[in-house]
Amino acid sequence: MMKSQAHWHPATTAKLPNELAGWLTDKGSLTLRLQQTSQQQFSVDLQQSGWQKPLSEEALKLEQPLHEHAYCREVILRDGDDARVFARTIVPRVSYQALQAHLHIHHLGNRSLGEILFTDPAIQRGPLEVTSLRAGHSLFELAKHHGIEMDDKAIMWARRSCFYFAENSLLVCEMFLPNQDWSI
Repeated sequence: MMKSQAHWHPATTAKLPNELAGWLTDKGSLTLRLQQTSQQQFSVDLQQSGWQKPLSEEALKLEQPLHEHAYCREVILRDGDDARVFARTIVPRVSYQALQAHLHIHHLGNRSLGEILFTDPAIQRGPLEVTSLRAGHSLFELAKHHGIEMDDKAIMWARRSCFYFAENSLLVCEMFLPNQDWSI
């Protein structure tokens, strides 16, 4: 199946489902909000980290050459055994050294990147963008690749934003998994 790119829209103007609108537009730490609303025990489940070619939509957002590898980290944010969010962080090669020295991004393991991003006053968040993903979208298929069970008719909402440290940037994309109660 040909994988398609998502069509991202500013979170401020997008028509969003009521139960997810607050989550998709919240400018604060998703980690903190999930910790506060978890019914069981919040955890970060590291799926993969290392160098790879980012998706073309990620490379374009970061203004990096399409063929250039970037540091990629993929995690599932869980409430007990329940997968709630699939998150993907992309760090361009030109930013990696500075962000590694400042954030120790390569050594996070099962710790949350959000805990660092939102407690460091030197790091600024760019505007939020949102999209809805369906089977066939690259990000939807990536989530399924990590064992997240979703019906091919499911719609998965996602948000993304760049974070900036000095002249360096990274992209964080968070996909809110369907079949979850987001009304909390």
